[in-house]
Amino acid sequence: MTGPPDHAGKAATSKDGRGNGRGNGHRDRVWDLVSAYGPDITGLCRSSAALMSGVAGMGLSAGPPGTVPSVRFFSDTASSQLESAQVTLDEGPCRDATATRRPVLVADLAVGSWRQRWPWFTPAALKAGVRAVFALPLHAGGVRHDGAVDLYRHTPGPLNSADRLAATTFTAAVTELLTLERHDLDLTGVFTRGWRDSRPENRADATDSGASAAAPPVAGSVLLACWFGPAMLGPIRARIHALATGQGLHSGHAHRFVLAVHEAAANVVRHGGGHGQLLLWRRDGRLWCEISDHGPGKPAPDPSGGHPADPTAPSWSGMQIIQRACTSVDITTDSSGTRLLLSHRLDPRSRP
Repeated sequence: MTGPPDHAGKAATSKDGRGNGRGNGHRDRVWDLVSAYGPDITGLCRSSAALMSGVAGMGLSAGPPGTVPSVRFFSDTASSQLESAQVTLDEGPCRDATATRRPVLVADLAVGSWRQRWPWFTPAALKAGVRAVFALPLHAGGVRHDGAVDLYRHTPGPLNSADRLAATTFTAAVTELLTLERHDLDLTGVFTRGWRDSRPENRADATDSGASAAAPPVAGSVLLACWFGPAMLGPIRARIHALATGQGLHSGHAHRFVLAVHEAAANVVRHGGGHGQLLLWRRDGRLWCEISDHGPGKPAPDPSGGHPADPTAPSWSGMQIIQRACTSVDITTDSSGTRLLLSHRLDPRSRP
């Protein structure tokens, strides 16, 4: 497997070179990988060897919900055989992880129970020299894709805690890039000029990078992509205001839209794990903004009003602000995170 560029190795560890552990450190590393490799899923997959030292190879099969996952990547001959066998035989760890929406962790394929579970796949995998295989479903930020990240080893044994955490982080980043593909946006140059780091020691560089980026004139182009934490809320608010007014959203409309975006980003910091991703683009006569996190999810929205039904919930008043300020609000949320898609209608006379 081919190793990643130097910045990817840094994204997988804390500043002192050690892993950050679970919680906010895991979520921060997901966004580091997304910003370092996006929108190139293949480039991210090629980094898996450096991110998971206890894994010999990996494959990715993915597709929209309700479809048969197609093979998107394999790192070597053995992983190619594993992915192809599951497509041909319609059985195996990827198929089970997709159906159950749970990881499938096989420490030793030579154990007889696995041959009973997958009578065709298991002998094919063993013939390819694979003894341990691990499939993680594609689920992050409130979004699911059919398919899985498949990891394998030539020797039996479970994933250790470090590789299990790295695999979970890697799979979440792959899922985010797959979700980004759904938007069908022009991402030219976005990830080279986006704000990559919300840590205070890098805040000045990040702010300068975002502030110097000119808004693309093409409808459907992303105007801004940023990965933020607490230190970035102020710069984000200023940048969104400049871009919104530059795209033709004026006066009180711009103020309210910026307030809604700021409230959504602040909710990520307060309740969504502390770090998130923000995308801003123009399409179909509207300004669109998506804010996503990997936090614990929001309370179920009230069907009549679109905001949490419990007025004691911490984000209830914030959701009221967002609902009233935007033309449309769409919320996707579950235990893997929350995604808010906001839009505001633009004046038809504003430039495309």
